[in-house]
Amino acid sequence: MDEDKWDRLLKIRTAGRDDSQADQYRYPYEPTPYSVLERLANSGYIRKRNTLLDYGCGKGRVDFFLAWQTGCRTIGVEYDERIFEKARDNARTAARAERTEFELADAEHFPVPEQVDRIYFQ
Repeated sequence: MDEDKWDRLLKIRTAGRDDSQADQYRYPYEPTPYSVLERLANSGYIRKRNTLLDYGCGKGRVDFFLAWQTGCRTIGVEYDERIFEKARDNARTAARAERTEFELADAEHFPVPEQVDRIYFQ
């Protein structure tokens, strides 16, 4: 399945690169390909009982996909307010949105919640 079909299935909009805020300290928004997320979901490392912390969650693709595919809970952390708002917009329509939450914060200063037992970095 291609990127757009996955976005439609999950009822989100995450495609496309955004480097409008990128500089030497901040990476551009570039979503993880769904093919990579499929392999991760099928690996068995993340299951329904797990809580995944996604540093640099962007528009929430990893969070929505893994919550949908594995049933896990996810917490996405994003520092760019504009991109964070797009993740929140996605949460209004996304499949399995009830298993996701998003925090606007700098990952360097975000305390890892006690229930987190998996962490995703891109």
